[in-house]
Amino acid sequence: MPSTTKSSDDAAEPNAPRDQWQPEHPASPDAVVDRGPELRDSADPISTTVLAIAAQSSGPTEFLEQIAGRWLTAFRADVVAVTHPNWSAPMMLASDAELARRLDADRIGNLLASSTPAATACDLPLQPASDSTLSETLSRALESTGPDSANQARGLHVRLMDGREPCAVLLIYADRHVPDVAVQIRQLRRLAEFADCCRIALHSYRDDHAKQQLPMTGNPADGERALRHFHRDLDVTGTAYRIANESRRVLSLDRVTVLVAKGSRLRVESVSGVAVVDRRANAIAAAETLAQRALVLGRPIKLPFSDPLPPQLANPLDHYLEETDVASVWIMPLYQPLSSNATHGHRYRPSAADVAEPSRAEFTDDLCSDAEPIGVLLLESFSDDAKVEPTAAMREIAAEAAMALANSREHHRIFGLHVLKILGDWFGGRRLPYTTLGLVATAMLLIAATVIQVDHKIIATGFAEPSGQQNVFARTDGVVKEIFVRDGQQVAKGDVLMRLENADLESTAESLSGEIQTTAQRLTSIRSMLLDPATDAKQSGRMAIEQRQLQSELNNLQSQLDLVRNQLSELQITAPIDGVVSAWQLKRKLSDRPVARGNHLLSIVRTDGPWQLRLEIPDEDAAEILRASTAQDALKVEFAAASHPESTFVATLQSISGAARRNAQGATVIDAVATVDLPNDPADDADRRFGTQTFASADAHNGVEATAKIRCGRRSLLGSWFGDVTDFVHRNLLFYVR
Repeated sequence: MPSTTKSSDDAAEPNAPRDQWQPEHPASPDAVVDRGPELRDSADPISTTVLAIAAQSSGPTEFLEQIAGRWLTAFRADVVAVTHPNWSAPMMLASDAELARRLDADRIGNLLASSTPAATACDLPLQPASDSTLSETLSRALESTGPDSANQARGLHVRLMDGREPCAVLLIYADRHVPDVAVQIRQLRRLAEFADCCRIALHSYRDDHAKQQLPMTGNPADGERALRHFHRDLDVTGTAYRIANESRRVLSLDRVTVLVAKGSRLRVESVSGVAVVDRRANAIAAAETLAQRALVLGRPIKLPFSDPLPPQLANPLDHYLEETDVASVWIMPLYQPLSSNATHGHRYRPSAADVAEPSRAEFTDDLCSDAEPIGVLLLESFSDDAKVEPTAAMREIAAEAAMALANSREHHRIFGLHVLKILGDWFGGRRLPYTTLGLVATAMLLIAATVIQVDHKIIATGFAEPSGQQNVFARTDGVVKEIFVRDGQQVAKGDVLMRLENADLESTAESLSGEIQTTAQRLTSIRSMLLDPATDAKQSGRMAIEQRQLQSELNNLQSQLDLVRNQLSELQITAPIDGVVSAWQLKRKLSDRPVARGNHLLSIVRTDGPWQLRLEIPDEDAAEILRASTAQDALKVEFAAASHPESTFVATLQSISGAARRNAQGATVIDAVATVDLPNDPADDADRRFGTQTFASADAHNGVEATAKIRCGRRSLLGSWFGDVTDFVHRNLLFYVR
């Protein structure tokens, strides 16, 4: 309430109208000293007087005004100042208006804020007087009371009420009116008794007033519990559901729909009796449209309305009534409470017009241009009601709902709220020592991870195979007729593995053999004729020429036959080396199947010889391995085979491809080859923690899948474990800004 100063001419009796207050006895310097015994010996109990004033007052504001007038007259004070949480500044009643103007309002506010339930005396500085008549009066008083009496006043202050609604009172005396010490002590005791009665009256009034302001159906205490239930937590959705269900129960309505503002639109957040809101339903869309159109009216309205409605509201109303089948609906707009409106970045301070008891309309009517709409209540009924004005219960529910939603929205708008809650749990209360211990431990671990050096290893995948192996290919076209071996069979070099058949080569060989035989017979006949003496010289010359031709033809045919026979010999597939046949289901795949020259038939491997790894290194790790291979002669590789996951074996990296390729999975990889080490003695193997058996003696098979770790030197523990994260940040984040 703003500061108001009333002179003794404007004061009135406590039971009189507020604009006609008059003190019972005019204030005089001589009468104050004798007032203490009269107060102490008064026949009327203080409690009766205070409670009578409280019963005649319509609210805390009127009660405090009435009791302030009583203090002004009963204690012969010059100024009485009273504070209340609903007032922006203390209310002051004064019998000396000039004295009231010379008081420091900030000093009075601080005294009232620091008041205690025990009555306390205090000093108040005064500003220089501006009235010449008063100056003369003070000058005369100055001659008898001392040099500082005109510049100070005395006060008695006490707190009237604690808790959520603190109130306090301050009685101010001009220095010339201050009684002696004995009387002042009695006044403090009397003021403390007055304050105790006022506390009781204010508490009683608050309880009774709360019940009268909530004329809901059923037990009033049930309505109070429902309103408190709105504020159970600060979740927007949960608050909306509680508002909908509790309002429907307390107001005995058929249905309550709560809409919450989302930007410039209204969205149905909850419907009473409905667990999940289907936002695609026609009824929900109709309710949102109607509430959006009705919100511009800025006040509660009952629809259908007796007067014609504009098309902007009539059409959505008809659609809403058709979709929901309700008979009538109260549309209660909810606005940000004016006492905490932060729409424009500042908190609202009540004006002089808001001195009276706060009205519930300020939460449901657009009374201020700064008011922010935060939602709408749809109070729906399936039977029409003749009432055209919202009841006090409706306004009470709407006001409490507005405050609950406003608090929830403000809570929801806090940036990083979940993180802040977690931090508050960690650093608050009893958890602080444990959190501090955890932070110290984490810092020590980070320092240790930076200092400790470990072997940096790159993970690669691939397969193991014997170094001594040879693939067998078809050397000529043919059809596989016979297979003499099976998968896993031990063979020696030169053993026949399979036989092919080529009908064309065999036919060609037979044809060439016939031609050779015919040519040889003709050549033999000519040679016989040349040896006959009866042959003349001319015929002998022709036969010699023919002999040379036949000999050349015979040589040519023999060469062709040798070539064909060589090809026929290649139809016998033999083992190129000693080893084991590696070909799964050989007869099923090749028996009676045609093969072409160069087709792979099978492999011969030496499992008892040295083994090697064929690895695929991820392209992003290749640079680290290349740098390490340049610094070291041979990089050690540890690997585990899929057939023996419990054992770890050792290899040495031999070569790395200089070009990347795409593997079958579409990843970019670099090929590498590593030779599997054979320990020289069991002690060396035991020192490496890989067991006494070698990879070859562990019943390994060709092509077994292997996972390898390639050692790339020493790095810090942090850099080794989180090197991928660092590379990702540099490649995907810092690359674009540096």
